Amino acid sequence: MSNDIPGVVVIDDFFPNFERVRSHAILSEFYDWMAPDGELYKRITLLHVPDMFDTLTQHVGGIEIKASGYRLNFAGEPPNQSIHSDLGFGTHVVVVYLNEGDSGTAFWEHNETGATEIWYGQRELFEAIKDDFENPEAWTQRMVVPVKSNRAVIYKASLFHSRYPFEAFGSTPEDGRLIAIAFFNFLEDEE
Repeated sequence: MSNDIPGVVVIDDFFPNFERVRSHAILSEFYDWMAPDGELYKRITLLHVPDMFDTLTQHVGGIEIKASGYRLNFAGEPPNQSIHSDLGFGTHVVVVYLNEGDSGTAFWEHNETGATEIWYGQRELFEAIKDDFENPEAWTQRMVVPVKSNRAVIYKASLFHSRYPFEAFGSTPEDGRLIAIAFFNFLEDEE
């Protein structure tokens, strides 16, 4: 799949043992988690995702995983923040879709500032956009990566992105918006 956004890579058939990972996710115990960013995230499980480290390393090289787990969302559930960045959890993110559904991951450009990402220390940019995270009209969608089982989306954590459409789908672990996720740094980023 091609894309026009630097820092976004899409890989189909990501996990060689996809059904093993999906079954592990479905059987996991989900809970609500208060994250360091002050947000309460519903139906999270922070744990070692089978094969995540080895598979990701095969695709992108040396990494250090900062956090990994699963997230499950249902129809009618809005996201914590519609448009956001994941800066603060690692320099990069991988999301692997574990169920089929009418959804995806969208990447955005802020209309007023032209910003597509934010980095530490960009206080002026943060002040200019902080009131627009819940206002999709303040943004232009640049790309959507559609959900497909075992499709991975790897992106820079600084990029503005969202679940899209904003509401999820399904009502059970077997048919809801279920993802495996890992936040990571490349080993050279650590030096």
